[in-house]
Amino acid sequence: MALIPRRNQSSPAPQSPEWWLGKLSNELQSRQTQMDLMERYYTGEHPLPFLTKAHESKIRSEFRILLEDSRSNFMRLVVDAVEERMKVEGIRLSGSTDPVSDGPTWEIWQANHMDAESQSAFLEALIKGISYFSVWKNDGDKYPTIAVEDPTQTIVGYVPGSNYRQRAAALKVWTDDWTGMRRANVFMPDGIYKFQRKADSTDSTNQTSQPLSQQTQQPPWKQLDGTDGFLKNPLGIVPVVPMRNRPRVLIEGESELADVYRIQNQINGFLFLLAIAGYFGAHRQRWASGIALMEDDNGRPMEPFDSAVDKLWVAEDGDVKFGEFSATELDGYIKSIEQKVLHIAVTSRTPRHYLFQEGQSPSGDAIESAESGLVAKSERKQRPWGESLEETLGLARRFDGETNTPVDSEIIWGDAKTESIASVTDGVMKQFAGGLIPWEAALEKLGYTQTQIQRFSKMRLADSLLQGIANPEPPAPDKVVPPTVVA
Repeated sequence: MALIPRRNQSSPAPQSPEWWLGKLSNELQSRQTQMDLMERYYTGEHPLPFLTKAHESKIRSEFRILLEDSRSNFMRLVVDAVEERMKVEGIRLSGSTDPVSDGPTWEIWQANHMDAESQSAFLEALIKGISYFSVWKNDGDKYPTIAVEDPTQTIVGYVPGSNYRQRAAALKVWTDDWTGMRRANVFMPDGIYKFQRKADSTDSTNQTSQPLSQQTQQPPWKQLDGTDGFLKNPLGIVPVVPMRNRPRVLIEGESELADVYRIQNQINGFLFLLAIAGYFGAHRQRWASGIALMEDDNGRPMEPFDSAVDKLWVAEDGDVKFGEFSATELDGYIKSIEQKVLHIAVTSRTPRHYLFQEGQSPSGDAIESAESGLVAKSERKQRPWGESLEETLGLARRFDGETNTPVDSEIIWGDAKTESIASVTDGVMKQFAGGLIPWEAALEKLGYTQTQIQRFSKMRLADSLLQGIANPEPPAPDKVVPPTVVA
């Protein structure tokens, strides 16, 4: 590999690796706060309700425990309800000519454990608005490497005016756990430029580099020496592919929680008020009048009775009166919480029966109707996510030696609907019996994976061959002699 000359880092040339390192690190840092916020909401680390900076130093441990317990995480369910319906079942090299999954491409997929890794990419995109796939192949590797990249460490730079379509460069920044050094890879069409510097107190495993305005206090980035600092890219394409959630023309991606995380705050607030009301007001408080108060040695009033379930209050004076205050009604808090949960269901199109049970369990038709919004949302995501996966696998095939990859490659998704096996089977059998779909398409509609379909096809062929050997057809006669008619 050719050695890449070092550049002047104090004034990097526009669109040079050092220039992209500075530009993309700034952009990576600017979106860090929002992504970290969405991550905390997904994991249930919500802000404590009614807690301000002024309260932080004064709050008691018992009160903080009550605040921390007043959190119920609906955000994880909103994300997981979509993620669990996104399943890749196979890849067709050409959607118009290949009836079943492409074997070599599926081998690359399986070699990179993408059955599990792809779900991680879906999850990160749903939580943070975007995730990435990086593709590469080193000398001596049997298969190209496909890796899922976290959007808090990775970012893509686009050609101006391309509306997030044409990639110009990409950056990945992380801390090397073995050496403790801060590492940065700049991906460009001609290759990967590798940099490193010493880590300091402002760096951590999940944080990006600081903006350029603050980098005067940090060690400078230096490109690695010799061939370690550059890997040539034979494809001439930036090998980092974004997977955008809720993509728009001028917005790269948006978190699935962007519309509902504030509703989660309101739910937590009502849960805290419910806990306070239940703790202090649900038990009927008693009162007594006409009793002379006793004082301790310090002159402070003492409770006249030791209140407990097995204790009896007795007063010798007939003028003493006892009574009790009514308990605080909690229905208002409970109904407010349920209303906010329904607000989450409507806003996120999460089925109501996912969030809380109301009445009897819904029937099969009712479930299908209730989940129609979630199914539509999941199927809508399959189109842009499928394009990202198709491009990723196309790059992998090109790294593997293919010169041309079809433009109509297709990701085969699992059915996002929840239907009964009986109804699905009945409908598919009618379509197959009527000649509307071939045998392979019928199996696909029944939910079998592409690997299973290929195995069934081989078994079907073997059965037909064995049946032909066991029951050979009688040879046709060379000539049929008509019977003689006697007058």
